[in-house]
Amino acid sequence: MKKDKNQNENPVVHPQKVAVLIDGDNASSAKLPEITELAGRYGEVIIRKIYGDWSKTGLSSWKEPAREYSYRLVEAMPYVKGKNTTDITLVIEAMDLLNSGDINVFVIVSSDSDYTPLAMRIREEGLIVIGYGESKTPIAFVNSCKRFVFSDQIMQANAKPEKGETPESLLKKEAVLFDKAYELAIAGKEEVTLSLVGTALKKIKPKFKTKRYGCKTLGDIYEKLEGYDVVQTGVKGIYNVVRKKVAD
Repeated sequence: MKKDKNQNENPVVHPQKVAVLIDGDNASSAKLPEITELAGRYGEVIIRKIYGDWSKTGLSSWKEPAREYSYRLVEAMPYVKGKNTTDITLVIEAMDLLNSGDINVFVIVSSDSDYTPLAMRIREEGLIVIGYGESKTPIAFVNSCKRFVFSDQIMQANAKPEKGETPESLLKKEAVLFDKAYELAIAGKEEVTLSLVGTALKKIKPKFKTKRYGCKTLGDIYEKLEGYDVVQTGVKGIYNVVRKKVAD
């Protein structure tokens, strides 16, 4: 059978188009290289914007790294004294990008829960939202993103063990990672399955490995952590759940 001469034997796969939107009032300029590298993993970064009131001296640290990494500084001037317009400016431009249909992935950089409705709305269109902020970020915003990267845990979780460190000392030092995964998974309930905790953990740290902490399973880790009980439920298909220990 002859092939149609017009048939493309090797169709071009276009990369995802990424927009990085940074709340300059709510993020650290020192993290811009890390943010840019993260965004680049998801496709071609075509929109790079940092929002803030640039008359503030406290935001001046953004100017040099923004120039180096080709970010536009978008003015969010307050119209009433004491009122910040950075978030609403970012949201308006994000909605314009959403309606344009040109962006597949939105990277929202902030630790502010005010961006939760925005992330939810973008995901309703079947698009990807990556959040980036500190571990203090409210759970609602974290869960509204496809993935949320905690800026203050990346170096800690990726660091190679220092000389003399043991799996036990690493677990103690990095326990906050497992606390956050539990908080994400529990969603107001009294206990949660290990599988859901594992899903939350992968959202925070996709390349997480139990052997770093000298354990074979996630259940082993939570059994070693202070403040948790791992319980055998006996329910078909559900082998273990995690719950907070009840104080005596």
